[in-house]
Formats: sequence, C-alpha cells, structure tokens
Amino acid sequence: MGQFAGYIHARSLPHIDAWTEFQPEQITTFYRRPSPTFSEPSKPKNAWTMPIPNKQSFHSVLCMLRHLLYIVDDVFPLNVGWALKENMKLGKKAGNLRAEDRYSPENMHASLEELAVIGELTFEEIPTIKTIKGWIGRYSANLKKRSVGKSTVRE
Repeated sequence: MGQFAGYIHARSLPHIDAWTEFQPEQITTFYRRPSPTFSEPSKPKNAWTMPIPNKQSFHSVLCMLRHLLYIVDDVFPLNVGWALKENMKLGKKAGNLRAEDRYSPENMHASLEELAVIGELTFEEIPTIKTIKGWIGRYSANLKKRSVGKSTVRE
C-alpha cells in the first residue's frame, strides 16, 4: 500500500502544525480501553412535589420574559430569522457569484490609482495590470491545489 500503511497522521492544530505519524506499535501504548463503573440508582427519601403556579406568579414571570425579549431586540443588531437557511442569500456557494460584482484587475488598478491621487500611495507603488493578473492567477492556482489536497485527505 505504501510506506505509511497502518500509520495515523495527526496534527495538534488543524492546518497549522506539522503532521505527526504514529506507528501502530505507538498507538497501542497510549490506547486504553475504558472500564466504566456502574452503580444502582438511588431512591429518593421524600416524594418530589411540584408547586402549581397561580395566575399571579405566571403573570409576573411572563412580564419579566417580555421585558427581557424587549431588551434583547433593542441590543441585538440582526433581524429575527437572520440565521435561517431560507434567508441565506448565497446558499451553499461563497464568493462573488455575479460577474458584475467581481473585482477585475483593471478595477483594482483604477482603485489603486485613486488612492495615489488622494496621497495614500505613490504612483511608483502601484503594480501594472499584468502584475495584478499574475497575482490573481497564482492565488487561484494555490487555492485550487489546497482544495484538491483537502478533498484527497478526506477520502
């Protein structure tokens, strides 16, 4: 199968730490089967009683809950139902779905020139459109490599 057949590959932090290979002999040294202990269920000394709420106590609790909900609605910045799947705008996809929303190299270059005009950059610092296209190409190629690598690791 390969030189790492039977090994376990693990990281202490996902996508950050280096891979560690554990040999089958190493795994048996730190793997212990748990031995649970069981006990008989205890029997209560007194019967449990639940007080029957009266209208007044029910009304005061209801008023308190309404007050808390009112405070939460004032403080919480998002509308009710913001996390529901049917309210999601992008569905399962991410990124710029519409072509007119994408940031092209030409638009990026124009935005950088605007920053140079207002003095945040110098014109010498602004890369050419060809350079920006190269950056985007390398970034998307690396992103594809990483996503292919992740999918093969999962399989």
